[in-house]
Amino acid sequence: MERRVRADAGAELMELYDDALPQVYGYLLARCGRRAVAEDLTAETFLAAVAACRRTPPPVPSTGWLVGIARHKLVDHWRAAERERRGLRAVEAEPDPPDDPWEEQLDVLLAR
Repeated sequence: MERRVRADAGAELMELYDDALPQVYGYLLARCGRRAVAEDLTAETFLAAVAACRRTPPPVPSTGWLVGIARHKLVDHWRAAERERRGLRAVEAEPDPPDDPWEEQLDVLLAR
């Protein structure tokens, strides 16, 4: 039985970084259209890749694998943005609380 020794996944990721970075960033920029968001998501993608390489068993790093991670980070970003928008709409849509009838009665009594 022949055993193959596999290179460290972290070292493989570092070798892949220079080639994969423009592709991951380009993928994200084309879909979100904002440079700052694409840059943040690219950084999150590579941080997630480093974390994945520390797991057992480690993945086999590739550009396709990194783009898959980037896709998940982009979806997470869109979900968070939608949750925030829904929360803001809910706050804007809340009607003013009804006036307290007792408060009005106190105002009348004070006015007299």
